[in-house]
Amino acid sequence: MWLSKFLSKVAEPFLVILNSLPKVALGPIIIIWVGAGTSSIIVMALAISLIVTILEILNGFMNTDKEMIKMAKTFKANKFQVLTKIVIPANIPTFINSLKINIGLSLVGVISGEFLVSKAGLRIFNCIWRASFPIRFSYDQCYYTWYNGCFHV
Repeated sequence: MWLSKFLSKVAEPFLVILNSLPKVALGPIIIIWVGAGTSSIIVMALAISLIVTILEILNGFMNTDKEMIKMAKTFKANKFQVLTKIVIPANIPTFINSLKINIGLSLVGVISGEFLVSKAGLRIFNCIWRASFPIRFSYDQCYYTWYNGCFHV
């Protein structure tokens, strides 16, 4: 998208819309698309973190020093040379920040995917908890009920 202004202007609004879309709401579609299993958990993690990464790196590419790019073009550098010699080295901090953000977002995606597709583990605990307490109590009341039910027979 950095190479083409037209592609950037066309694709960026769609990426912003995809970023604002709640990814957990896409869970049933992801399960139908890739099946219930580890692959859907990976797709959920990618869906949550990939769009943010693309937008952040595109923003970094667009904010690269224009004077450096202009200087390289006066020395007859093609777009690939400008990309590899100026834009990518100037955006290494952007790549590192993007990786730091992606670690947290990917963990959120994995946990969300686990809630959607698991047959045991976190989702089962969540389902049992919701079935046990049809009326919403405060956290202290829920913990007290759980503690007394488990340890005081």
